[in-house]
Amino acid sequence: MLEIIAHRGYSSRNPENTLASFDDAVNSGFPYIELDLHLTKDNVAIVMHDDSVDRTTNGKGLISELNLEQIKSLDAGSWFNKSFSCEKVPTFEEVLSRYKTQAHIFVEIKSSENNLLYEIKKCLDENFVDGKVDSRSNEQQLPIPGVSIISFLPDQVLKSKQILPNATLQGLLLLTSNFEDIEFCVSNKIKGFLPYIKSLNKEIVEMAHKNDLYVGAWGFSTPEEVEKAIALDLDGVTVDWPDAAQKILNS
Repeated sequence: MLEIIAHRGYSSRNPENTLASFDDAVNSGFPYIELDLHLTKDNVAIVMHDDSVDRTTNGKGLISELNLEQIKSLDAGSWFNKSFSCEKVPTFEEVLSRYKTQAHIFVEIKSSENNLLYEIKKCLDENFVDGKVDSRSNEQQLPIPGVSIISFLPDQVLKSKQILPNATLQGLLLLTSNFEDIEFCVSNKIKGFLPYIKSLNKEIVEMAHKNDLYVGAWGFSTPEEVEKAIALDLDGVTVDWPDAAQKILNS
C-alpha cells in the first residue's frame, strides 16, 4: 500500500516544519511525516529546511551562527499566515517526544556535520530503550512508530548506518534515478531509494524492488502526479497536500 508522507508536515495549510503542521498531519490521519534538521551554534538539532532562519521566521542569520535561545525567540508562523504567529521553531527532541508513539518520522539530514547525527542519536537514546523504536505492526511497509534517516548526502547516509544502526531505514534522496544509484544503495545496504518523481520509470522501479529496496519519491508539483506513482507501484510519496493524494489513492 502506498504511504503518503506529509512533507514538512501538512505544509499546504500550515507553516512548514512547525508543531502546528505536524499536529495537523497526524490528527488528519497522516502519521508519516517528514522534517529537516540543522544544528544550532550551541549544537541543538532544530527543525528547519533552509540553513538560515530568513525565509520562515521574522529573524535573520545562519542557523549555525545562532544559539537555541535566539532561534526560540523568533516567530515561525506569521510568514505563512498571521494566525500562526505563536508558532516557534521546534527542536528535534520536541518533535520526537511529541510523536514517538504515533508517527513514523522521516528525518532529512541537511548538514554534513557529524555532530548532527550524534545529536539525533542522543534524542533517540533519551526517548527509546537503547535508542531502538518499539514499532507495532501495521499493513504499511514501514512501521508506526518509526524513525528513518534520509539525505541527499551519501556520506551522511553511510555514517548514519554506523551511528544510528537502530533507525528503521536509511534512505538516499536523489535528483535522478539510474541503475548505478540502485547498485550504490544495494552494495552499501541502504534500503531506501528516494528519487525525484520526474526521473522515475517502470524499469528503474522494478529493478529497485527486485533488490528489496523501499522506493519513495518526492518533488510532486500536482496531485495528478500521484497517479504516476500509483502506476509505477511506488512505496511512498512525499507531498505538501496529503489529503489530495489520499483522494487520488482512494479513487
